[in-house]
Amino acid sequence: MRQIILILTAIFAVIITQAKSLEFPETEFDFGTVADSAKPVVHEFEFKNVTDEPVVVLSASAQCGCTRPEYPVKPIAPGASATIKVTFVPAGQKGNVNKDVRVRFRGAKARKSERVTLRLSGRVTPASE
Repeated sequence: MRQIILILTAIFAVIITQAKSLEFPETEFDFGTVADSAKPVVHEFEFKNVTDEPVVVLSASAQCGCTRPEYPVKPIAPGASATIKVTFVPAGQKGNVNKDVRVRFRGAKARKSERVTLRLSGRVTPASE
């Protein structure tokens, strides 16, 4: 019975490893404190295709209009790196903020898409503070 569990664990580990197509060194960025009248905060999340086939970013969507993601539309070659640029507009926001960007991507031979969530966080204060 123990051997069966070890074999299943090894198979599961291989499946998880194979499912990870893009590697993100960071998935969260804290921009600190900005005034609501400040310029937009921009951060680029770098990632790398760690597979042996091209990977396509299918979508990147944010929870609200104050956060705008931009992503590459061309396939990312094996071993190549690219970025997802996220712009946060502080106008109209206040207090602590956590803005998520959900990214969907898929390899050329994959049946299902994969997902990763990127997060911007910080604090927005009135311009008078």
